[in-house]
Parts: sequence; C-alpha cells; structure tokens
Amino acid sequence: MTDVSKRHSVAGKIATPKTAPVNSSAAAAVTAPNAPQAMSEALEALSKAIGARIKLTTAGPTSQTYEGTLFTADPVINIVVVDTRASGSNAAATAQTGDYHIIPISRVQNFSITRAAEGSNAAGFAALQPAIGVVDMKQAKQREEARIAKLQEEERHRGKGVTSEAQALYDSFKRINMPIRWHNQEMIVHEAVIIPPPYRVEDCRAGNDKQEVLIRVRKVLEGERKKLREKEDRERAGARAGATPTTTNSADARKGG
Repeated sequence: MTDVSKRHSVAGKIATPKTAPVNSSAAAAVTAPNAPQAMSEALEALSKAIGARIKLTTAGPTSQTYEGTLFTADPVINIVVVDTRASGSNAAATAQTGDYHIIPISRVQNFSITRAAEGSNAAGFAALQPAIGVVDMKQAKQREEARIAKLQEEERHRGKGVTSEAQALYDSFKRINMPIRWHNQEMIVHEAVIIPPPYRVEDCRAGNDKQEVLIRVRKVLEGERKKLREKEDRERAGARAGATPTTTNSADARKGG
C-alpha cells in the first residue's frame, strides 16, 4: 500500500465527537478503545504530508472544510495547522504571510491529499528531529567528579575573614606555583614559612633550618606587594582623571558669544 493510500485509509478511522445519540456501527468509533490509536495514526500520516495540499473536514456540530497547505502536524499537543492561502505565484511572492487555521486532531473527521508536497518523502516529522546519541555515563561521572574537586580546591584556597589585599597576595603565590595554604588567617608557604597579618615582608617567619626558603618567600612577597601598590596607584590615577571635569577656556567661551 502506498503512503498516499495509507493516509486515506487512516483518515476514515479518526474519532468524531459524539453530538447526539447514534445507532450506526460506524459512529461507535467515538467511544471505541482504538479511537486514540486512530488519532495517533492520523497524525502520523499527516506528519508525512507536511507541505502537501490537503482537503480536511472537521466534525459537527459546526463542520467546516479547509483546503490548503498542511503547515504542520504536532503529535505533542495533537493539532494540525492548515494554511488556506491560495497556492501559485502570488503565494510565492508573499511567502511570509498566510491564512493559518489551528485544528485539534480530535475534531478532524476526514482528510485527503490533493497534491503531494514537492520533494516529499516518507521520513515524516520524526526525521526532522536530530538523533540523540548514547550518553557515556562513565565520562559524565568523571566530569562531575572533576568539577566538584575543582570547586572544593577553590574553596580551600579562599581565605576566611581576610582582606581582598591578603587574598590577592595569596593568589599571587599560587599563580607562580609556590605551595601555599591558609591556616586560619595565616599563610603557610612551603610548609615552612608563616606569614601572619598584615602580611608584610617583616612579618614572615620560619625555623632556623628554613632560612633559605624564608629569604625566597620574602623576595616574592616584596615583589607582589610592589605590583599591588602600582596597580592601586594606576587605578587611583584613572579615577581622578575620570572625575576631573573638562573645562572650557573662558576667553574662548566669551568669543563664541
């Protein structure tokens, strides 16, 4: 059976609303158990005809017939949309306009395809959705664990109750890969040098057997404090320059009238 003939056969199975007592066996499809299946099959058939010209009739009590282009058949919210704008060259010139009618699939009594869509195929609506690949759960778990470890590492290196300057000094040691950690509000460098607040060069201390490390840490701290001071000076100079209003020469202003 061809796709077109299948669509025609499915159209006859669509359930119609019950509007009055009926006795015929054909009308029994209103409450038949396979009514949802019939609507599903109709949607499937319509989804394969998107872009085709169709003739669709709705059920009573206000039965209407629509002739136009099938714009979409949505299986999620169970509707079809028909554009009843006339086809032809005039329609092509106004491709962005149309006369669209949204019709619940439950109201469709029958439909027929009067002209197939250009370049149509039997792939249908489902083929328009990108395929979903298999999720590598092992890799996803590893990425999750790596992210958690990174966040925990960042938290470990965030000082509690310290100034922004102290944190900036700490981060500068970390940036040059010097082993450092917080112990309360003290910095511990190389597990040998203690830098207590206010984190000046002269505040550094270490055991007698760690003097070489102490000298190296003091040099780094001195250089980083100098960089911070220069940065602060540049920021203050920039703020002053931005706050200074532009003045106009008073003589030039008088000449200008």
